[in-house]
Amino acid sequence: MNLIVVGASGFGRELLQYVHDAYRNDPAVRVKGFLDDDPAKIDSIRKTTGVDIVGDTLTYAIEEEDRFIISLGDPGLRRALAGRLARRGAKFISVIHPTAYLAPTARIGEGCIIGPFAMVGSYAHLEDHVLLNLYSAVGHDARIAAFCVFSPYSVANGGSRLEEGIFLGTHAAVTPNVRVGAGSKIAAGAVVYRDVPGRSLATGNPSKTFPLDEDTSAGQFRSPVRAPLPDIDLTVGGDR
Repeated sequence: MNLIVVGASGFGRELLQYVHDAYRNDPAVRVKGFLDDDPAKIDSIRKTTGVDIVGDTLTYAIEEEDRFIISLGDPGLRRALAGRLARRGAKFISVIHPTAYLAPTARIGEGCIIGPFAMVGSYAHLEDHVLLNLYSAVGHDARIAAFCVFSPYSVANGGSRLEEGIFLGTHAAVTPNVRVGAGSKIAAGAVVYRDVPGRSLATGNPSKTFPLDEDTSAGQFRSPVRAPLPDIDLTVGGDR
């Protein structure tokens, strides 16, 4: 199997180390390199990681043994790149860091990242392309839809429901049995005690909710998930 990391910026390089940690003793897995749409990164990535950028997301010739993992930390860009590559025949692999805990009864989809010291509890279900950064957690019986992103130390507690494309900031917490609507953002440090509508920003403790794309007393919030995502010339590098 040839493993390819999509996105060669900060978190992409960090994810590369997760891959080395997870597969260092598996001779069947070879790290083939990065995909990135920014050719200016080619020399610096080779020097800093010892791994090449093998192509871009539009023209790379996908081979049968290739498996991809997307490093971007923006839910909308994760969705766009997964769709772009899937339409070209790509297959995805999940990467689970050896220090993470995944309960035997938990289920995860394709293309997920379970980072160092992250936890997925009993009977939890993660759909495709969910990203759990270091020390983040999903409690028992929680349901996490595709393309959700957990920043370090964020948590969705037992029985919670996160719909597609939600972003949780560092130390954000969704309390048990709460539902968060698609495309919402939970700000760093926010604690969510009540259901959050879709396309909303929840901030504070206890959290208050504002529309992401309307002016509010807390300022104007624009959702990156709602922004148009071109099908060409997308530079895939990006930090979490």
